[in-house]
Amino acid sequence: MRVFCYQMKVMKKLLLKNGTVVSSKGKLKADVLVEGGKIVKVSAKISDKDAKIIDCKGKFIIPGVIDAHVHLREPGATHKEDFETGSSAALKGGVTTVLDMPNNNPSIDTAERLAAKYKLAKGRMKCGHKFFIAATGDNLVELKKAKDACGVKLFMSKSTGGLVVGDDADLEKIFAFAKGLPLVVHAEDEARIEQRKKEFEGDLSPSVHSLIRDDETVYIAIKKALHLAKKHGTKLHIAHVSTKKEMEALKKFKDKNITAEVATHHLFLNKDAYASHGKRSDSVTYYDCNFVKINPPIRSEEDRLAMWSALKSGLIDIVVTDHAPHTLDEKKKPYLEAPSGVPGLETLLPLMLDAVNHGELSLERMVEAMCEKPAEIFGLVGKGFVKAGYDADLVVVDMSKEGVVGSDGYATKCGWSPYDGWKLVGWPEKVVCGGKVV
Repeated sequence: MRVFCYQMKVMKKLLLKNGTVVSSKGKLKADVLVEGGKIVKVSAKISDKDAKIIDCKGKFIIPGVIDAHVHLREPGATHKEDFETGSSAALKGGVTTVLDMPNNNPSIDTAERLAAKYKLAKGRMKCGHKFFIAATGDNLVELKKAKDACGVKLFMSKSTGGLVVGDDADLEKIFAFAKGLPLVVHAEDEARIEQRKKEFEGDLSPSVHSLIRDDETVYIAIKKALHLAKKHGTKLHIAHVSTKKEMEALKKFKDKNITAEVATHHLFLNKDAYASHGKRSDSVTYYDCNFVKINPPIRSEEDRLAMWSALKSGLIDIVVTDHAPHTLDEKKKPYLEAPSGVPGLETLLPLMLDAVNHGELSLERMVEAMCEKPAEIFGLVGKGFVKAGYDADLVVVDMSKEGVVGSDGYATKCGWSPYDGWKLVGWPEKVVCGGKVV
């Protein structure tokens, strides 16, 4: 599957010298020659007098990061983010390809709307991109026609945008149909959410979000999705896993057709963040804590550590951001009114590089989870590796560089991050997208 790319003026030749190329197989001291938007050679001691040279001594060269789960909010909510600002945020963070979700306004649930979205993005997206189409239960004909989709997104519960398929008969039809494109499932059980809302009615503290949408809520849904995938041979991808209970179910069903992702907020935040990100206002409502209100919500420390363990072992295949920007004013509303979601594109790679420096996982496994595996799962031809013939999407990484999140502002339109002020070690130094240093 080819990825739509921003049409940029490409340098004639580019030579990355003296760096260390990283893949899941290991590290290799090598130079990388780029021409015409493609990698033409990866070898030691390349010489080319016509190429612009970037000295990468002491640095690592990794493939451009692929974020397989973003919400760039266009069409329909461009006051939060748009194609220009979202793709700028991606490139600033070393992300050279994004896969954008369909819960827009209007929802991207027909082939015509998908085509219109690509047309809207043409010439404005600064990085590689593909778009998902939404399953609604009655749009199988449209899903068949959606040749340019990178996958089908299924919401088993309500989230931003209101798309939800909860009827068992509709779920059966979708799982039976979706055997080609990956079926990406937001697995939360809507019936249990509604039941839990009644149990906690009157509690307006944002931390109640983790109680309403508890671990049983995701466990019920993921079990149903896994059973349906096995029954129908569906290529199932489970979005933003967040709990130890989900890992127990996933272990029993995991095979080449079943993959899973974890979002950075479920790796780096736990329920303590409700307190650390908020303060008591005059009306005694924890307004500011809504900055970490997310679907599915942040979890216990035990769950957070279980996500790291599953990522290291390969039970969780890839790391994403679920980049879901909202304005500061929207997030400052009372709990019931404040939308769920946090931005993440600019911090994805720095957070993970810092984690590598702290021994949470190897650099090789990080590259596999953020470059190689996303390309494999979603059929992104020419992406994910630093190899001759592949697209010239590259990131030069300085593992010793220190920086503070937000110190130079944000490219995302919403202008904030749940990691604001975090000191991280390990940052992208140069980003090459489609052969151009961006």
